[in-house]
Amino acid sequence: MNLWVIVAFCAAAALALLVLYRFRAKAWYWHLLSLALAVAIVNIPRPSIPIPTLPDENLVYVPVGIVAVFLFLWGIAAPFFRRRR
Repeated sequence: MNLWVIVAFCAAAALALLVLYRFRAKAWYWHLLSLALAVAIVNIPRPSIPIPTLPDENLVYVPVGIVAVFLFLWGIAAPFFRRRR
């Protein structure tokens, strides 16, 4: 199971870099908003009583982590993919 989590996070990182390579960096505020959203997602407190109770917590945490990795890398790598003038 841990291998699939690593593969999923690496795929999210590769997709973020691929999107940056293909479409180049957008306006700076989109990337800053992406970084802020990624940090906010990661810092959401975990509830003391999980609602609903899931048999496997990875069903919730892995997709949220994938989104956070994508947003963070898309935001932080933008200066390396600027448009040429």
